[in-house]
Amino acid sequence: LKGLVELDRLDLGKDSSSSISGTIPGSLATVGNLRDLTLTAKRLSGTLPAELLGADAKGRLEELKVTGRISGTVPASYCESPSPKQGESKEYGMLQDLELGDNEHLSGTLSWSCFTQQYLEELRLDSTALSGTLPQFVDLPRIEEVDLSETKLSGTVPGRLCGKPGADPSPLQLLKLSRIEDLSGTMPEQCFKLANLKELNLKRTRVAGTLPRDMDLRQIEVIDFSNSGLSGTISDGLRRSKSLRFLELSRAGVSGTVPSFLNSLSLDGPGASCRLVDDTHSGNFQCPLPMDVPSCTRIYGQEIDCEYDYASPPPPPPRGFDGLDDLSPGMMALLLLFCLSGAGAAVHLVRRSLAPRKSIAEAAAMALEMQVGDIKVVK
Repeated sequence: LKGLVELDRLDLGKDSSSSISGTIPGSLATVGNLRDLTLTAKRLSGTLPAELLGADAKGRLEELKVTGRISGTVPASYCESPSPKQGESKEYGMLQDLELGDNEHLSGTLSWSCFTQQYLEELRLDSTALSGTLPQFVDLPRIEEVDLSETKLSGTVPGRLCGKPGADPSPLQLLKLSRIEDLSGTMPEQCFKLANLKELNLKRTRVAGTLPRDMDLRQIEVIDFSNSGLSGTISDGLRRSKSLRFLELSRAGVSGTVPSFLNSLSLDGPGASCRLVDDTHSGNFQCPLPMDVPSCTRIYGQEIDCEYDYASPPPPPPRGFDGLDDLSPGMMALLLLFCLSGAGAAVHLVRRSLAPRKSIAEAAAMALEMQVGDIKVVK
C-alpha cells in the first residue's frame, strides 16, 4: 500500500468491477491522506481493525462505510477524536460519516462517545446485532442521518437527538428507529418539529407519546408509526407537508377524524402509500370517512367499512351444525360412501331417526359394510 500515499478516497463498493473478498487490512490506516474509505463488498469478512479510526490512528479518516460479513465489535477508539496536528484545521480528520449497517454479525455495544461527535453528519448502524442502552446525553449538532433500525439497542429516544432546546434548528433529515423491540419511552416533541426531516420511522417499537397538534414537518416524505405506542390525532400541521408520499398509521393508537387535506398531499401516485388501518374496518377513526381521500380510505382495493361495529360480538355460527361430527350417522355414511364410490355410483341412504347419534368411526364402519346397489331406506 506504499504506492497509495497520495490517495484521499478509496471506494471498493458493491459496484466495483472486481470481486473483493478477504479481511480488511489494518495497514489501510497508514495511507496518510486517506479521508474517505468505502468497503461494501458482500464477500468481506473478519473484524474491524482498531487502528483505522480514533486518536491513535495514523491516518485521518473522516468517512468510513463498511458492509459485508463483518463480525466482532465496533472498536471504542472509532469515536475518539484525534488531536489536530500543527497547521491542521480543527475539522481535519474528525469523524463525519460512520456507516456500518447490514453486518448482521457485528455485535457488542457502541461507545457513547459516538453520540457526542461535533462533526458527525451520518450514523448508520442498521441491521446489526449491536446492543446496549442508548445514552440520554446526545450532542450531535451537525447530524443529518441516523439509522439504528433492526438492532438490539434498548432504552428511550434521547431528547437531544432532534436538537437541543434553544439551540439552532437541527439539520436532521432522516431518523429511522424501526424494529427496535426494546425501544420505549416518550417521543421527544422536538422530533415532530424538524424543518429538514424527510423520513421518520418508528415502526414496531414501544415508543409512546401523543402526536402534537402543531406538528411541523414541512419536508417530510415518509412517516411510519405502525405498530407503535403513539397516539393522538392526525395533526392539522401535516397540511404543510406537501412532499408526504408514505403515511403508515396502522396498529398504532392514532384516532379521530381523517382530515380531507390528505387529498392535497402526494399520497396518491406511483410509489405512494397511505394506510390508516390494516383491514377493511375503520378502526379507531371516526366515520364517515372523507370520500375525497381515496388513497387513505381504501385498503387492498376495498373501501374501509364504517358500518362495522367493534362493540358488538360477532354473530354465532348457524345452529344445528358443529363440524363433521354433528352430522347424523346416516348423512355421514352417505357422505363417506359418496367419496369412496364416486359420483356415478349408487348410494345407500341410512336414516336412523330413533337411534342415538353415532360417532364418525361408527358411521364410517356402517358405510363400509353396505353394498353398492339400489337406494334403500333403512328404518
